[in-house]
Order: sequence, then C-alpha cells, then structure tokens
Amino acid sequence: MSAGIAPEGPRAGASGLCEDIRGALEEWVPRMLGVHVHRSVSGPAEMARLVGAGADAAEVTALPGDGPTARAELHTAAARATETAGGQPGTDVRAELAAVRAGCRRAAVALGLRVPVVF
Repeated sequence: MSAGIAPEGPRAGASGLCEDIRGALEEWVPRMLGVHVHRSVSGPAEMARLVGAGADAAEVTALPGDGPTARAELHTAAARATETAGGQPGTDVRAELAAVRAGCRRAAVALGLRVPVVF
C-alpha cells in the first residue's frame, strides 16, 4: 500500500486507523523509547500527541539500527498527524492517517524491528 492510500475494510475509518497506529506503536515504543502508550486513543488529536511524544523521546534516546532515519520518520509522522488533527478543510483524514501509519512503520524498520505485512 502506498503511504497516501487509505485502506478499505472494517477498520478503515479515522478511528480504526488511529487505533491501528496506537497498536503498532504499543508493540515497540514503550521498550525502545520509554513512552507509555494508553489502551486507546479517542481520535486524531490524541494520536498526534502520542506520535509526537514518541518523536520527542527518540531525540534523547540512543537508538539501535538507523537511528537518524527512525527519528526523521517519527518527526515527519508527528508533523503530519498534527496537521491532520487540525482538521483543515479538504484534508483526506484517512489518507493522511495512512501516511502517518506508514511513517511509524518505516521508523520501526529503521530500528531493525520486524513489521508484519498486512494485505
């Protein structure tokens, strides 16, 4: 899937995408970056704060693998998530959240983590 293509299916809405991002971050952010991931997120704004906290923590954490790439991906994802949470007119929220999810996945891969491929 391209970073700009929103997925289809039962979790394809904004809430489902936010929950997918939260779940993916929950798998590695607490142990790699020391950031607590709540059990759920209530929408794009809360998810943007979570991605931003991960990006901020990455700045002060020694990271394995390609740390600079992981930091850049997290910061890009955080900026995109923040813009999406702002709800600008004409924004395709699902596509933007899919891009945020892709950035978080690229950060995990840069750190040498296994990321499942979902079709």
